[in-house]
Amino acid sequence: MAYKGLWEFINRLEQAGELIRITTPVSPHLEITEITDRVSKMPHDKNKALLFENVEGHDFPVVINLYGNPRRMAWALGVDNLEELNHRLAKVIDPKLPKGMGAMMNRAGEMLGVLRSLGIGPSMTGSAAVQDVVITDNPDVNMLPVLQCWPHDGGKYITMTQVITRDPESGLRNVGMYRVQVYDGQHLGLHWQRHKGGKEHQDAAQKSGRTKIPVAIVLGGDPAAMWSASAPLPPGIDEYLLASWLRGKPVKFVKCVSQDLEVPADADFVIEGWFDPNEHRMEGPFGDHTGFYTPQDLFPVMHVTAITHRRDAIYPTTIVGKPPMEDLWMGAATERLFLPLMKLFLGEIIDYHMPAEGVFHNLVLVRAKKRFPGHPQKIMYGLWGLGLMMLAKAIVVVDEDVDIHDYAQVADALIAHVDWRRDVTIVDGPVDQLDHSAILDSYGGKIGIDATRKPDREPFPQSQPVDAEGVTNIVGDKWTALRDTLLIVAVDKRQHNWKEAADGLWRVCPDYNIIVVDADVDVNNLSDVAWRTLGNVDWRRDIRIKGEPIDHFDRGNDVPRGQIAVDATAKIADDGHPRGWPEEIFMSPEVVQLVDEKWSQYGIE
Repeated sequence: MAYKGLWEFINRLEQAGELIRITTPVSPHLEITEITDRVSKMPHDKNKALLFENVEGHDFPVVINLYGNPRRMAWALGVDNLEELNHRLAKVIDPKLPKGMGAMMNRAGEMLGVLRSLGIGPSMTGSAAVQDVVITDNPDVNMLPVLQCWPHDGGKYITMTQVITRDPESGLRNVGMYRVQVYDGQHLGLHWQRHKGGKEHQDAAQKSGRTKIPVAIVLGGDPAAMWSASAPLPPGIDEYLLASWLRGKPVKFVKCVSQDLEVPADADFVIEGWFDPNEHRMEGPFGDHTGFYTPQDLFPVMHVTAITHRRDAIYPTTIVGKPPMEDLWMGAATERLFLPLMKLFLGEIIDYHMPAEGVFHNLVLVRAKKRFPGHPQKIMYGLWGLGLMMLAKAIVVVDEDVDIHDYAQVADALIAHVDWRRDVTIVDGPVDQLDHSAILDSYGGKIGIDATRKPDREPFPQSQPVDAEGVTNIVGDKWTALRDTLLIVAVDKRQHNWKEAADGLWRVCPDYNIIVVDADVDVNNLSDVAWRTLGNVDWRRDIRIKGEPIDHFDRGNDVPRGQIAVDATAKIADDGHPRGWPEEIFMSPEVVQLVDEKWSQYGIE
């Protein structure tokens, strides 16, 4: 369905019991973050959208966690569950010719519906609610209830954005969900990473010699249009076309009042301005979705020329940090929607999934129809060559009878079918710019794991029970063993070299794989261990495979099975990591205590 605006979506959530109104005065400085972080980690039935109606120092209410569970995320995109996104797009792009008149008419109806939703050219209006109030004389972004999300952030950040730019040569529009730092009332930092469309427009402007590039930051409006700014579409595909298809109705636009751009007419706020592609300013640090602060770096500066808004505007925002958080479900919608496109290029893929602990780009699980030896490697390379899948740091391929949404089944496949010497593919390539563990900025080691059955290989023998006394003698008492196959050990790197520790452990537990974490990590919190392993590892530098080297063409059973040891600790220069290590995100104890004391006032179970 097409919502008339953010307010209509909020009304639907409230009527369904999916929203809590909080009238208690709250601060945009850290307090809203701590409340929301707790709610976002609750079970789905307790996890609600939050509407803060009394934000200290501001007239506008703040809504957050709109997309924070699968039900709300689906409703935002006009479906009842996220799997419908997969089915809807699959019907439209199905390469098989329809059989019979009925099937042909159904396909024609689907295509006609798509064309109607996209419209012919932009749907423009001369007046719009988002321009109820127009401020061009000394516009001040500080009028908005912008959050400081985490204690060591570089300042306040606008997060739930639709940042609109146009390619200065082709005129093609890009819409991106980029974080925006507030330097002062008229100057903002535009954080678009090097792999994103905004950066492409910046580079194109630089080459052309242009020095005043229009930019608009849109906040609120239809929830599908809001989400579409985060969608990893191919270059040149307008994100608002995707929003129109999801809505079943074209997005309506209005001309900006001070820049040559069009913006959605049903938005809540628009910040208009321009940037010079040659002007940069330090942006950050920022507590990011990796669970760490991304360090300061140079990014373009936006000069604000106007602010417009609805009279009844609601300020939408989001926070990111250690998973799970709201962005998990935004990514899940992307996952479901883009599955048919992935299958169009790689037809052997049945399903794929990006677990929360992988924060999108650190782990991709793939369920596929394997037909020949090396087929999983073909899939890995295909994915690494497919759009922003190039940033995937770890890809695991399993057989078609494995449910990749059931992590126990995935673990069983890894245990049963992976010889870590023969079934892994290590490559170097592009990684996400926020990846703090990569050897170089945006470039590092990646891994592909073939966890499919190998018909030419005998089943691996059962591992022996762990030698508890032997393990404790080597690393102390902070360790755990899982399923007679994996040791997780927490060590103080000042006292233990992780490679020497791994070699010692293999002497007493020769059949075990090993993950080494820092001394302060709870080895029994498997979600936390997985998050650290996937985020803190460069897959070429930080692994040790027992028994290498090996002739990879010898796949016989007389070759002992290879095990892997992984260094999931924080890295220093001595570990071969010259770039420095970011600070892990924690809320300040004072704010935690404040929220503890006020919790009963918020009206949250």
